[in-house]
Amino acid sequence: MTLAKFFTDQKYAKTIRILVYPNITFSKNLAKDSYIQVITNMITELNKIRDDLFFYLVLPEFLEMLDFHNTSQYIMKVPTYPPTMRSHFDVEKFRKMFGHDLDIDLVFSHLPEHTHAVKNVMSNVTHHDPAYFGYCHWFDLDEVVAWSLPSFNQNILGLLEMDRCYLNTQSQKNLVLNQASNVFNKENVARLNDILTPQHLGVKEIDIVEPLQDTDKLIVFNHRPDTYKDFNNFMRILEDLRKVRQDFEVWIPLLEKSTESWITTEKFNKQRYYKKLQRCRVGFSPKQVYGGWSVSTTDGIMNGCPYIMYDADYYHELNPTADFFSTNDTAIHLLNKYFDDEDYRNKQSVISQSYLKENLIYENEILKMSNYITDLFNSQKRTNTEVTKKLIAIIKERGQITKTELFSANLGWGRGIKFGPYRRALLSNPNIYDIIDPIPSYCWKND
Repeated sequence: MTLAKFFTDQKYAKTIRILVYPNITFSKNLAKDSYIQVITNMITELNKIRDDLFFYLVLPEFLEMLDFHNTSQYIMKVPTYPPTMRSHFDVEKFRKMFGHDLDIDLVFSHLPEHTHAVKNVMSNVTHHDPAYFGYCHWFDLDEVVAWSLPSFNQNILGLLEMDRCYLNTQSQKNLVLNQASNVFNKENVARLNDILTPQHLGVKEIDIVEPLQDTDKLIVFNHRPDTYKDFNNFMRILEDLRKVRQDFEVWIPLLEKSTESWITTEKFNKQRYYKKLQRCRVGFSPKQVYGGWSVSTTDGIMNGCPYIMYDADYYHELNPTADFFSTNDTAIHLLNKYFDDEDYRNKQSVISQSYLKENLIYENEILKMSNYITDLFNSQKRTNTEVTKKLIAIIKERGQITKTELFSANLGWGRGIKFGPYRRALLSNPNIYDIIDPIPSYCWKND
């Protein structure tokens, strides 16, 4: 629906306005950045559930894929090197972008390292007093950090400013709590335990396809071919397997190139990538040190490719019905089984997909998030005073008025007043609505 039609139909909303703060780590192709993909999916699914959200998106450049009817993009350049990006915050730029004319009810931060800085500006130089929740894509855990000075402690301090922060898995949460306990006291670790909330990056129900019964003798390793994904050991497993049989190929789409004729590194668009996964006999989920969610694995399962998985809690959390290995010999045995017993392979494909359908549908996770957004907004303070009554009278008299005009209605307010509690009280009035537009406007609508 276009905004013009939206206003023609006079559809107003009890709008919840959310500032979304980014975590950009792949600037050379922004559309493929993990944060961009996550927030695009989140907004898409939230818009299917409800029509009362408006998002202010901080981005390094304008993105067509995020040009929803209920978003407004604010361009703020960030450094491209992740450690520098996490320590850089442009106070003046941010303050000017999110000044007094807007209403911000919630801040959805994807970069906990900046949460205190955002909160500092909001609290000290604006009329805003939002609640804070977040989503953390990365933690500088000791086992995986590749730079000299990690930002783990700064990340934890930012998390402690939030009411809730989503992360990928319970396994990842356990790693974070364990490392945090080396620095922070028991009280703060207990608070952190309450704040961190696993949200599984499942699959969209519409993307699940019926498994093929006739597949190629093809192993897929669709993870990054890096040390933290145990790639070198995967190659050792293949070398040992090649000693006893050569009737198979391996597809590693994220590998630049290979000199081996039996290894393909073909790269496709998403649709052809999914088609190729459907042809694979078995996928390989390696040992990893980060404990995060494996989108690569769920990509394969939803396309009918079963995976053998390293025996770790983060994979049991993803699919406890899979075949697991803890040694290279067991991995080789399982790969042989999937090659030689197609009936077994096909059975595992169906079982894995069934678990996916019953437990890992992304829309269900977003419904939970939607409910939380409502609860978080409703839990914030409302101010019902004589001033509130005057504001209601002004809105009723004017019919429609912007936040700036309302704030300037000669009520004797200083610039330090927090408007949020009044806004929430106004929206609780059955006749007062906001609109889906970057600039808030309070509207009186008779029942």
